[in-house]
Amino acid sequence: MTFKPSVLEDHGAWLLIKRLLDGTIEEVVPVLDVAAPYGFRYPEAEKVLEVDAKDTVDRLEGLRRAGILEGELSESIFTCHECTSPDLHPQSQCPSCGKNRLVRHPVIEHFSCGFIGPRTKYETDKGLRCPSCGELLSGEQQDYKSEEAFQCLDCKTVGAKPRLVFRCFQCQNTAEPSVMTEQAVYIYRLNMVHRGDIIHYLGFHPTPEAEKPSRRKYRVDLDDVDRRILNILQRDARLSFRNIARRLKVSDATVRSRVSRLEQNNVIKGFTTLVDPQQVGMEVIALIQLEVDAKVLPKLNTDLRAVEEVKLVLETGDRANLILLTSFASRDALNSFLDNHIRGSQGVQLLSVTLALGLRKYDWMIQL
Repeated sequence: MTFKPSVLEDHGAWLLIKRLLDGTIEEVVPVLDVAAPYGFRYPEAEKVLEVDAKDTVDRLEGLRRAGILEGELSESIFTCHECTSPDLHPQSQCPSCGKNRLVRHPVIEHFSCGFIGPRTKYETDKGLRCPSCGELLSGEQQDYKSEEAFQCLDCKTVGAKPRLVFRCFQCQNTAEPSVMTEQAVYIYRLNMVHRGDIIHYLGFHPTPEAEKPSRRKYRVDLDDVDRRILNILQRDARLSFRNIARRLKVSDATVRSRVSRLEQNNVIKGFTTLVDPQQVGMEVIALIQLEVDAKVLPKLNTDLRAVEEVKLVLETGDRANLILLTSFASRDALNSFLDNHIRGSQGVQLLSVTLALGLRKYDWMIQL
């Protein structure tokens, strides 16, 4: 499918794809809703796109046709062929007169004469007797069979199999299932074939005007106390909550609850000590640039995160779409890593390995 990034000029679409890329939204899942124009909706996407249920479905389909999203069939639903409403209800209809006043009755078919009628017409003081030929019936499956059947209260037809139809509660139209429109309902995900193209477009294309911030935006709501706590902990994570509370002139409980919330929201990823790798024998610091096929990129990302020597994994929109910052005890260890994880891996091309001559700055602090 041809990649058409122009649809990302829309602010809502641009924001939705960014959230799919960063994992905030894993997939766009439908919810059946008879009140929605198509009979289903995408509540999470509606919030991001800030449009109604119908426009959301139309925009998601537009993103799929543009090669940005891919759709997996979730299910199919029927809608009215006259008014497109999904508010359909099945009904049984008499095949003779078309009315739907049908009742269930036990009926008997007499094998000898072929008469079919309600069981009540066969019942006599002496047992079951055929009202057509007068023969006394001896046993079920010997000379008759009994089963449930429909009887139409309008035309009195008995035994005929009813016809299934759908009635639309919006326009009152009635039709057989074959006439109704079948609507496909999709689960939408990012199209991995064009993932690199999408990252490149979002990374280098000017931000839509509606999204340009006047100040830094945070994914998690942070107030002044949160930011000051983070700044203090980044400088010295050994400080006690009491010490931090004294500096900020708040209670110990406030600091404790704020830090707990920041951990739960993954703002604080952990409390650690920065160690100079070269001072502890990790002499070889290497910057590795890879060109990775989009189909194997997610798995490779997962595999590399588990390698202790890989300290940083950056995904870009350039040809070198994966950049690794690594540290090793020796060049032999570096070569072993390349042999085991990079060279010979399908869909992975090693573009360059750059060795650092020295570590001039090693600081991950973010001033908030």
